[in-house]
Amino acid sequence: MVQLWCQGHCFRPIAAVIFDKDGTLADVAHYLRVVAIARAVKIAEPFPNLKESLLQAFGVIGDHLDPTGLQAVGTRQENLIAAAAFVATQGIPWIAALERANAAFGEADREFSAKAPLTPPLPGVIELVQRLHRLGCALAIISSDRTSEIEAFLDTYHLKPFFQLWQGADELPTKPDPQVFLRACDRLGVRPEQTVVIGDADSDGLMAQRGGAAASIGVTWGWHRPPALNYCDCILASPLEIQIRSDEN
Repeated sequence: MVQLWCQGHCFRPIAAVIFDKDGTLADVAHYLRVVAIARAVKIAEPFPNLKESLLQAFGVIGDHLDPTGLQAVGTRQENLIAAAAFVATQGIPWIAALERANAAFGEADREFSAKAPLTPPLPGVIELVQRLHRLGCALAIISSDRTSEIEAFLDTYHLKPFFQLWQGADELPTKPDPQVFLRACDRLGVRPEQTVVIGDADSDGLMAQRGGAAASIGVTWGWHRPPALNYCDCILASPLEIQIRSDEN
């Protein structure tokens, strides 16, 4: 068990920490923006008037990506459904709109197939993970990314030995459904009230809150423009703000 101290809060006793991946462990802001642009361009080839609307829907604002927007927070499937809805506004039948969006997403995916090498760990997160692991804290990842991408990230940066469990959005349900959190706790062999969730989105905070977690720690360290977070016990700008102590009582 450990104690987690941040901004005057002490969360204890803590047996496990569940991390989000993108924007929490991995630096994805630039990558997600260029992927969103590629998807919008390909979808809009037959419908040029859709490009700006798609970019806005994905959360591309000028030279940055909205950290609370669809591309940053939503699953691939949620992004695809939203894109298909825009295609359908052009008088395209729904199944054809879905096929158009799916084909465009597939083309963009092939252009940016090697995500892990382009999305390195954010400064300080490896040290945070290592400290938690060293003190015996169970660690997991629940992400809106695909499970294969979580594994690629862990393998690329030699982090797999530190984590007991990881789950992507291809395994239902997805965040913010509390069942995702509760199932992870069960698999880790820990109680929800002794588990902390660390993430950069309201979906992380809501999942933790609804699942009865010990705490939800919101983080802004993955974004140039900090996201507004509404369901957190505290919000941190750096991994260095988390102090970890052994809890022997």
